[in-house]
Amino acid sequence: MKEKIDLDLLQLSNLKIESLKKIPSSKQINPGPIDKNKASGFKKGNINSVADLIRFFPKKYIERDQISNISDLDHFTEEVTIAGTIQEISVFTTRTRLRITTFKIKDNSGVLSAKWFGPQYVDRRFKNEENVFLTGKYEIKKNGSVEMKNPYIELNGYDFEKEDISFIPIYQKIPSNSPSWIRKKLKQILENTSNSDCMPEILIKKYDVLDRKIAYEKIHFPLSSSESLDARKRLVIDEFLYLQSFFYKSKEINRANKTGVTHKIDQMSIELFVNNLDFSLTKSQIEVIKEITFDMSMATPMKRLLQGDVGSGKTVVATFAMITAVLNEHQAALMAPTEVLAEQHYKTIVEMCKPFNIETYLITSTKQDKTEIQELIKKGIPAIYIGTHALIQEKIEFNNLSFVVIDEQHRFGVEQRSRLSSIKNNKTPDLLFMTATPIPRTTALTVYGDLEQSIINELPKGRIKVSTLFLEGDDENKKDIYRIVEEHVESQSQVFVVCPFINESEKLDIKAAESVFKEYKKKFPSYKVEMLHGRLESSIKENIMKRMKEGNIDILISTVVIEVGIDIANASLMVIESAERFGLSQLHQLRGRVGRGTKESECILHLSEGKNIDTITEEGKRRIKAIVETTDGFKIAEVDFLIRGEGTVLGGKQSGSSEMKIANLRTDGELLLTAQEIFNDEHSDGLFKETLLKEANIFLPHYKKLLFG
Repeated sequence: MKEKIDLDLLQLSNLKIESLKKIPSSKQINPGPIDKNKASGFKKGNINSVADLIRFFPKKYIERDQISNISDLDHFTEEVTIAGTIQEISVFTTRTRLRITTFKIKDNSGVLSAKWFGPQYVDRRFKNEENVFLTGKYEIKKNGSVEMKNPYIELNGYDFEKEDISFIPIYQKIPSNSPSWIRKKLKQILENTSNSDCMPEILIKKYDVLDRKIAYEKIHFPLSSSESLDARKRLVIDEFLYLQSFFYKSKEINRANKTGVTHKIDQMSIELFVNNLDFSLTKSQIEVIKEITFDMSMATPMKRLLQGDVGSGKTVVATFAMITAVLNEHQAALMAPTEVLAEQHYKTIVEMCKPFNIETYLITSTKQDKTEIQELIKKGIPAIYIGTHALIQEKIEFNNLSFVVIDEQHRFGVEQRSRLSSIKNNKTPDLLFMTATPIPRTTALTVYGDLEQSIINELPKGRIKVSTLFLEGDDENKKDIYRIVEEHVESQSQVFVVCPFINESEKLDIKAAESVFKEYKKKFPSYKVEMLHGRLESSIKENIMKRMKEGNIDILISTVVIEVGIDIANASLMVIESAERFGLSQLHQLRGRVGRGTKESECILHLSEGKNIDTITEEGKRRIKAIVETTDGFKIAEVDFLIRGEGTVLGGKQSGSSEMKIANLRTDGELLLTAQEIFNDEHSDGLFKETLLKEANIFLPHYKKLLFG
């Protein structure tokens, strides 16, 4: 009888995929090589070791008894799965440049046509005579032919005559490796390994999870959907435990770091700051100031994420912290993603610093003479320095920096952020990340678990709720928009008109804005209409914003450059053109540019010319519905996350999320919380946590780099 090796992921990660020809019969791991083409195919699929292979999880499952014969399809359009062979592939491009790909698929009972519309390039992934699974809705034409539009298609590498399988796992396509061969190797690996579970038995029972080996067997070879779900539960929890181990280690390292600046917090300074504001701080703002100043008083460098909805007053909180740093004879820096936002911050912060006689400087890439400010920074002169990426250029050498604010942090890369917060002269500055795009709870726990978190969850008193109106892209609705715009400017209010967001090019954004600008100049000849975009010279942008602030512009046509940071109290109308092109968080941010004063304000979501609600995508409909129904940024963040997933929502840290092989932030929130409980359980011993960290280092290398460099 063969002696089994332990199912130890650390051990199996050292067993390279090239050596996977036969499974060893003893604990001495020494199998022979596999075919070079197979090894190359695995590497293209990012499978480099045996551990990677057993963590190569199925994308979905197909129940064999649910597979239909083409000849049995009737006139209902319900979703079905068929297994057939590709007989013919053709591609046709219409006069309107619509790409239509057609596959002729044959099974033992008949033939159907599968069609894909648009640039999906499915023809490049499959070839004639390949066996495939097709899942989707079908239509029976008048001539009796069967057609499926945009079906889900996967390679079928199974020989049902040779392999008795009822619950079929579907894997990502790996070049030179058939699913049946991969399945055979997985079966051999699991048959020749014994269980080696790093999770203590008491935790397995307490949280009702499968042993690790059983979970791997059931994820690859389930006999039912319930078995695959139980297996997935354990393996998702394992991935979230990896993250917990990273965050635990990161916080442990930070707690041991005593290179932070110990700031003295002066109560009189707090009172002076608060008393000189022309508004009252909310309870939420006061609580966050306490959290931040407590961190600043400690020798451990602060690493904190400050979340707050549009207009909740995050800048006020950050400004007091920077003032505190300067009163302690240190430098403070605020980095913003755009010049417009940096300039807005500069003007706001200058006013709040006046009672303290604190100098504030603005440094951006288009600022003509930066030499004097660079010298002040190098000499360590205490002041607040505000800027864009220009703050982290090579010529900038902070010499006395104790507090850093990174606004709209998701717009900066990890390396960019770390350049400001790195240790200098044996001192590490306190670091405050700010975002006006609220982060869903599961994302915050999974992506920012290494940071302490503060939330401003209330708006200042007197803030007017902005009403939101949705209009389709026909001529009548265009007339309605002109009428509403005129009503606002007639009442001495100002109007923003934001132009189509075109992903491909900022030049196209500007071109669209110029077209709308001409349109409004012609329609409203007696009003002051101006245009703003990101490529204007800094002095011109500054002049436009100054005139807007002073009320000397009635209608400002703009690209998305005004998405964040623009604070015009007299602006009461936001018109968003081609609203279906914008992301949900963008729509919310743009809406937040109005309603910042005492006037009743509204936002119009206007579809592109000729578009109506039935002609935009399902995602577009969900975005429009969400933005019309609520102004709560945290609710909007949750909806946005459900629509888009973690990919773009995570911004600067998203590269880590792509490593998750089985966990899904959108659907696995409860399992994330379970993983947290397990990690913090009194029975979660040191060996368990140590093993998790070692596995996390191997399987989540990008997360490791994000957290530890």
